Amino acid sequence: MNAVEYMARQLAPEAVRRLASLAVPRFAPAQLGESARPSPRLHALDTVAARACVIDRWGGDLCGLLNAMSRGELGALARELGVDHAPALRAAELRSLLWEAGARLERGDGDVGEAVQPRPIVLGGHLVVQAAPRGLYPQAPAWPRPIPPSVTATAPEDEPETLDDLLAAADRALGVRLGRRGRDKGAWGLRAAALLGIVERGHDEPDWRGDVEVKTVPVAVDSGTGHRPGGWWRVVEDPAIAMLGPAHDGARGDGVALAKLQRTLWLVRADLGDGDATIISWYLLESTPDVARLVRRYLHDRPKGPAGTDQRGLYLHKRFFAEAGLLATLNGPGVKHP
Repeated sequence: MNAVEYMARQLAPEAVRRLASLAVPRFAPAQLGESARPSPRLHALDTVAARACVIDRWGGDLCGLLNAMSRGELGALARELGVDHAPALRAAELRSLLWEAGARLERGDGDVGEAVQPRPIVLGGHLVVQAAPRGLYPQAPAWPRPIPPSVTATAPEDEPETLDDLLAAADRALGVRLGRRGRDKGAWGLRAAALLGIVERGHDEPDWRGDVEVKTVPVAVDSGTGHRPGGWWRVVEDPAIAMLGPAHDGARGDGVALAKLQRTLWLVRADLGDGDATIISWYLLESTPDVARLVRRYLHDRPKGPAGTDQRGLYLHKRFFAEAGLLATLNGPGVKHP
């Protein structure tokens, strides 16, 4: 049984019409031509048409449907389905409970694994499905991955000779404090790359021997919502990938970004709350057709520089890291809720 279809038929008419009228978000698959029939933004649909629209849009995305619903709609659906819950429960907890109910509906009496029915985590009050890791990453002593103890920097004297040498340098960088950043937003990235023995050249080709692009991605521990404790790592900012030329040639910029991201060593950076930061992990991601599709979906341009600048840069939306497997290397593959 499809949980979205079943739940949509339990929703009140006004809830169904509201959901059907929602605009498709910028980075949703339907907005990018990856769905046959994106949901239209219509406010005058009758209930039957609106219900069909909701099922068509979220039929394969139970988390997406629950994330789009308001606290009142979630509570009403829980009561309709007989899901036991405290009256004061917040939206995030209701989403988790209703996902559990939907998962039971879909698997019936069968026992399916995480690969078939991946359990979402809650970030910012919304359900997020973490794709399984697709690349190499260091072993974690516990999940979610803890901040490493402080270590002294031991940057190599020369650029690493091999990929194994590069990853060994990344291992040695874990726990190194990067110092105060100052006004230069790129300072931490340059310091992190220097720990690996890489010199920033500013070329269009990847940083290490034209083969591996080295990028930092900032993360923080989610504060949690309501009665559920926080503890899951989340990406807090879209990392910059490349600058666009003076003519803002988006096609050329996309090509440069895709070329640089054929093989990427992501250095995961966490702020320490005192103006300092450290590297807590790394993730080596090789491009595949699926990864390239995700890059194209989540790559976007916006102004880069001081206020009023006409320069634009290419950025990778933070959702990329959930779907490309990096979040699972921080929170744990197949992690269970606390």
